[in-house]
Amino acid sequence: MKIIIKVLNIDNIKVFKISICRTFYVQLFGANVGRLVVKLRYLIIIIYIVASIFAVSQWSKVKILKGFSSFLPEEIGSIKGQKLLDSAFGSSASAMLFFTDVDDKETYWQIISYVRSLPEVKSALGPDQVGIFTIPQGFLPEIVRQLFYQGKGILVTIEFNGSESDPKVLKCIGNIYNYLKRYPDVIFTGSSVMTWESEYSFRSSPFPWYFVLSIIIMLFILILNTKTLIPPILFFISLASAYIINMGTNVFLGSISYLTNALAGALQFGVSMDYALFLFHRFEEEKTKSTNSKEAMANAINKTFSAILGSSLTTLIGFLAITIMTLKIGLDLGLVIAKGVFFTLIASVTLLPSLILILEKLINKTNFYDFSFLNFKPIKTINDKFKFLFFPESKNSKDKSDSKNSFLGLVFSSKNRLVIIGIILIILMPLIIYNGLNIPVSYRLDDTMPSNLESYQSLQKIMDLAKTGDLINVVIPVPSFERFSRFNLQRAVDELKKIDGISLVASLNDYGHPSVPIQFFQQANIETFYKNGYMKIYLKTLYPPGTKESVLILDQATAILRKYFTEFYFVGQSSMLYDFIKIAQVDFARINIASMVFIFIILLFIFFSPVFATVLLLIVEFSVMLNLVFYNLFSGEISFIANMIIGSIQLGSTIDYALLFVTRFTEEYEKDKNKISAISRTVSATAKPILNAALCLFFATVGFNLFDPTKVVSCIAGLIGRGALISFIVVIIFMPSIVYFLTNILHMADNRKRRVIGMFSK
Repeated sequence: MKIIIKVLNIDNIKVFKISICRTFYVQLFGANVGRLVVKLRYLIIIIYIVASIFAVSQWSKVKILKGFSSFLPEEIGSIKGQKLLDSAFGSSASAMLFFTDVDDKETYWQIISYVRSLPEVKSALGPDQVGIFTIPQGFLPEIVRQLFYQGKGILVTIEFNGSESDPKVLKCIGNIYNYLKRYPDVIFTGSSVMTWESEYSFRSSPFPWYFVLSIIIMLFILILNTKTLIPPILFFISLASAYIINMGTNVFLGSISYLTNALAGALQFGVSMDYALFLFHRFEEEKTKSTNSKEAMANAINKTFSAILGSSLTTLIGFLAITIMTLKIGLDLGLVIAKGVFFTLIASVTLLPSLILILEKLINKTNFYDFSFLNFKPIKTINDKFKFLFFPESKNSKDKSDSKNSFLGLVFSSKNRLVIIGIILIILMPLIIYNGLNIPVSYRLDDTMPSNLESYQSLQKIMDLAKTGDLINVVIPVPSFERFSRFNLQRAVDELKKIDGISLVASLNDYGHPSVPIQFFQQANIETFYKNGYMKIYLKTLYPPGTKESVLILDQATAILRKYFTEFYFVGQSSMLYDFIKIAQVDFARINIASMVFIFIILLFIFFSPVFATVLLLIVEFSVMLNLVFYNLFSGEISFIANMIIGSIQLGSTIDYALLFVTRFTEEYEKDKNKISAISRTVSATAKPILNAALCLFFATVGFNLFDPTKVVSCIAGLIGRGALISFIVVIIFMPSIVYFLTNILHMADNRKRRVIGMFSK
């Protein structure tokens, strides 16, 4: 998050500048862009109004993908198998009916008759179809008992004529769901039912009530921060317009995931708020130097844009690094947020200044610059006793005694303390990074589903009652059935039954020994397991999809099937999560390496020192790992998607905390060449703006963390918000030691940069 903002004494803090970007900016655009914006302010507002209205009309055309399969690439085995199953057997959508009262035959016949009467239902496989519904369980064949009688109830498997995305199938599921409301003892669930409930009950609005509450809290903080009433409202208007345009332009992507839709607003508002803050504070400063407000705003625009253009690169790189994921969710999440950052950057130097100039008189009437909470006696008493909580700024930056005005100034005023903190950092860093890279990861399906979905809760109930974790189809291409060895099939089935955790293996051979000619089988029985050149094997497991036990089962099943068949595919939730785990392990490394490499290049470009760029990168990476360790301590396993992307997002969003600290230290060190006093003044000057930036990101995401029903959304939001505060603490505590030990390297690199920029400018 770009924290190049001036929240402290405006007269004493210079604006954070990246000279290279300023040079590019002047060369490409000249120095008249600010004046052009000021001159065309009314036209700019009209353009944004029109663009926002058009974006709203396009926003509704963007499809929100809510199914788990939307995360996966088309070429993986589970997706290929799903398509083969659909084309060969004419159905891919399925559901489960579970009758908890095994003796209530009347209810069974009423429901099963209704379900089979629906044209979209291909089959409803129950015990009545094999003619043994009235036979006591003790006299039934083992395969029948395992297939239909689960625990104390009866399990019926429904197959539909179409895929889970087929509107007719979804409507049929809705009809069954509504019909079954009169039968409270009958459970209706499955992946297709969860898809239907997601489509009609899943929150798709990016502005739930808790995000609105977060915006109100952020607005209150900004009003206290700027000591004005109107500008913070204008900040949100500018950000909202950029957000609307961003979401409207998603029409070119066609669709985005529900995760992107849920988090885009919080992330765009959280990481980009300081663009608006920076422009406003720069405008206030320029007014003291200019003859009129228009000239001041023109200068503020030019200086603001050239500065934040360079620093925004780290945020953009952090999000764009996610797009290299094999999983499709990475492309739209990274691209959408990166677009949002870009649109917010543009809006902050075009729309926001236009609004400020038009409403300047109202702004001047509603400011309260003289207001201070310290005027209240209770708060003044607390402040006198606990000054370290407020990071007070030195009134005279040249007075070394001012370093004692705050707790942090006192801590970092001693060379010995700096050395001790540096040693602690050296000891902690390898330990924290190692633990952060090895925290337990959860790949469970419930991470991606809202916990309040009734169908999901029903699935958990069936798993408990029926001792069933998942149903898996094995699809095997059989071009010529005459040359297919049913003896090999039987050997594979016998070995699969020995796997710990598989409670049922059903195949064509259950209707007769491999030596029995296929001609003696009923055609309906044959088509249950073989059709259009493909053979099916049913596996029932005791463990839910995504668990370690489920992964181990599929690993063992894969090894067995490879001995007998050259090509086969697993189909089902377990198989999708199995593929997901294999991809996620590779994507995790790719994303983190890519983000670190790209951000390292940017830091090298800024500081002209590979040593210092590496140290800065390690400091922020340390804060990322510390964030993960804290999550593990208090929350246990981390959601797989959150684990993949949090490093890139936190690294790109918070590395500017360290950038601002280093830049300010370089400025302070030039004043008296005294490292201790320069560090103390830097801490005093940067603590509050970094804290305010971290709080903006924290409050933008805290509502999703506390109240969002989808665990993966809650997990990512919590990690981002908490990560901002952790990055603030790490920078304020450890960066003083870093710059103390590396002052000479930093100073030489700064001189080198000045020479290069000077040559480039000439």
